[in-house]
Amino acid sequence: MRKFYLMAALAAMVAMGSAGAASAAEDCSHRFGSHQQVADGGGMQDWSVTELKESGDVAPGFPVAGQLWEVTATVTAISGTSTPVIPNFTATSDDGRYPVLWQVPSPQGISPAALAQGQTSTGKIYFDVTGEDPMAVVYTAGGTQSLMWCCGESMMRMPMDACTCCAEMKEPCPCCAGNMM
Repeated sequence: MRKFYLMAALAAMVAMGSAGAASAAEDCSHRFGSHQQVADGGGMQDWSVTELKESGDVAPGFPVAGQLWEVTATVTAISGTSTPVIPNFTATSDDGRYPVLWQVPSPQGISPAALAQGQTSTGKIYFDVTGEDPMAVVYTAGGTQSLMWCCGESMMRMPMDACTCCAEMKEPCPCCAGNMM
């Protein structure tokens, strides 16, 4: 039952806060790899998150308590100057939330440097997973606007019944049906 409530809450955050997919060709705005937009002060950012998986990288100077996980993130400044706020990311599982390890310096990590309109930055974001494997990545801006990525090829090794949006990888996605933006 907890799984249902977790996924329902995540789906509700996406429905309320997501600006939608960048392309009408994408059938579901919350699948890994989809583009979602978020306001950043006077500007607008476009984020894409892919490849949620266990990481083989090292977290220099950070004592990892569990298993290091990673995603590859890409951010583009759509309008105005935009600063990627890496600490807004969290990986989630049925039994926990794992904040991003934004303080871990890594040559593969995404840069938090300001981007001028049209500029893009791509890199890894890391999480210290101390419980169940994560099945979603959430970006929360100011507590009111959230983006979520789940349901993707990289999750096929995980039990899909744990994600009500991804169960059986139905087309269209049951969490997005009727919610296309």
